[in-house]
Amino acid sequence: MSLPLPSAGRHSPAQQAYVIEVGETQAGLVNRRADERFFTFIAASAAFRALDGHRFATPGAAELAARMLAGPRRGTPAFRLAS
Repeated sequence: MSLPLPSAGRHSPAQQAYVIEVGETQAGLVNRRADERFFTFIAASAAFRALDGHRFATPGAAELAARMLAGPRRGTPAFRLAS
């Protein structure tokens, strides 16, 4: 689930950041500054290092990529990220 990070009492439209979780695991976070169009992924776990530095249009797209990288659930096909 993508969760917005707290802004410590101040709202700063200059930057947006979201935590990316896969199940109970924090995969990383995505952030973007006001002058950027895409969100950049920052891995919080070695298991998601393959996504580190990748850019995504939305936090949801980053979450989907993290879920795909984490592996299939029962009954779902496996996906691999293209290199």
